[in-house]
Amino acid sequence: MKLKNVWKKGLFWVLIIMVGLGFAPFMEAQEPRLDVAYNALPFNLPCLVEKTQRLLIQEGYDVHYHSFGVGHAMTEAMAAGSLDIAPVMGATSTIVSKAGGRDIKIIGSYSQAPSAFALAVRPGSLGVSDLRGKKIAVPIGTEVHVLLGKILAEQGLTLRDVELVNLLVPDGIAALQSGQVDATMVVEPVMSRLVQNGAIEVLRDGEGLISGLTLSVTTTSLLQSGEVEAYKKAHLRSLEYIQDNREEVLKLAASELNLPIGIVEAVAEKYTFSAELTNKHLSELQETMEFLYKEGLIRRRIKVEDLL
Repeated sequence: MKLKNVWKKGLFWVLIIMVGLGFAPFMEAQEPRLDVAYNALPFNLPCLVEKTQRLLIQEGYDVHYHSFGVGHAMTEAMAAGSLDIAPVMGATSTIVSKAGGRDIKIIGSYSQAPSAFALAVRPGSLGVSDLRGKKIAVPIGTEVHVLLGKILAEQGLTLRDVELVNLLVPDGIAALQSGQVDATMVVEPVMSRLVQNGAIEVLRDGEGLISGLTLSVTTTSLLQSGEVEAYKKAHLRSLEYIQDNREEVLKLAASELNLPIGIVEAVAEKYTFSAELTNKHLSELQETMEFLYKEGLIRRRIKVEDLL
């Protein structure tokens, strides 16, 4: 009988030790996973700071970063459940995605840089008044697509008065240099590098035509979530860091983008980074929606409220 009691006590302590040593790791709380888009280009200083300073990780998340070449790829990833937050997406891409039926909601503003977008040609090849009938490379359904429409409107033309070639900006630049197109839309910081090298001539940038607004977006299910609140905190901290450590951040950007510090400093002057979504932003979004609908770039008319 005593032996039986000893055996029971021994088993009890063995179980305690097993729980303490063997099962403890499984009992510890796991950091929740957060999938976030990350693109250093075109000139995303807040994202660069957030990642290198581990600001979002410090909010208690197991952060996984994903790179995307175009805005609609991010909304497709969100629809598939493989992306939670896109810190920076062009306003036009956001609208086009929503009008196309994607579940997308705006968290806040990211940046404005109207002069960071432009129409370019080979140096001396043609002027802004010579665009009728020309072949122009542009990524359809993006901010530079809208800008092209407004540049043409200044000349009394429409998008139907030119031949559009649907190419991403890097491919458009290559097509311009090889003579396959007459003009292409360009963005910073590549634009300044090409101008400095004498490879392109800027005919017209977006100053006075577009806001160059980019936005932070997520899905409806996450809009009021802890994940989004954590992102907002990290984003604000990144903006503060840029303000307090501007020289350091620009050197970091030069290294990350493989650009001379002089170009990075010049490009930085074109950008305003802010998380606040103002009434002016909302009015600009509504104006862009109407332009896209009028031009047939979206088939369904939507309202700003649909994105909030």
